Parts: sequence; C-alpha cells; structure tokens
Amino acid sequence: MHELPITKSIFKTVIAKAESVEAQHISLVALQIGVLRDYIPEIMQKYWDYIAKGSIAEGAKIEIEEIPVTVQCNDCQTIYDVDMSNIEKTRCPNCGCQQGNVVTGREMRIVGIEID
Repeated sequence: MHELPITKSIFKTVIAKAESVEAQHISLVALQIGVLRDYIPEIMQKYWDYIAKGSIAEGAKIEIEEIPVTVQCNDCQTIYDVDMSNIEKTRCPNCGCQQGNVVTGREMRIVGIEID
C-alpha cells in the first residue's frame, strides 16, 4: 500500500514541472527506483491511472529502470554488486569482508517526462 503515497508525490512533482512549461499532455514518466524500495510496478501504474484521471497526465505510462544494490566494503572500500537472492553469503570480492555500506539500491527519482 506504500505505492499510493509515493505515486501521489511523483504525480504532484510531474504535474508541477509540466505546468511550468505549459505542457498540454504528459505521455510518459521515467523513474529510477532502487530494488530495496520494495515496490510493485503494476500497482504504481494502477494508482497513477486513478490519480491522473481528468488531468494532463491521464493515460501516461510509468517506465521504471531498476537500480541494483551495490555495497562499499568496510575494509578495502571496494564497491561491488549484491546478489539479492543470496544476500546472506555476500562477501567483498576483493578481500572477503562481509561488512559494508549500501551505496545504491534505495534511490527513487524522476529522470524524465515526455510531454506534448
């Protein structure tokens, strides 16, 4: 259910930007979302369709690029990809350390809007 407030926030931002350039219609909203955000693209689109009804964004499609999880090793500072299906066994490929800080995977940003 957390997709609804997120979608509302994205909608407000997109509408404000489109109106600032006097757009007549929004046809696409491109997002980058980290896999740690735990969202369901189909639910976001469904909420978007509901929220956008009657606005310049009605009928717009949500396009999502997933950002993978990367971690920076606490010992050697190497940044590496994390296999989310086997996270318990994740180790730094350079030194074998199991401790690190998430670098990517939590993002959520609007990267583009197609307007008419």
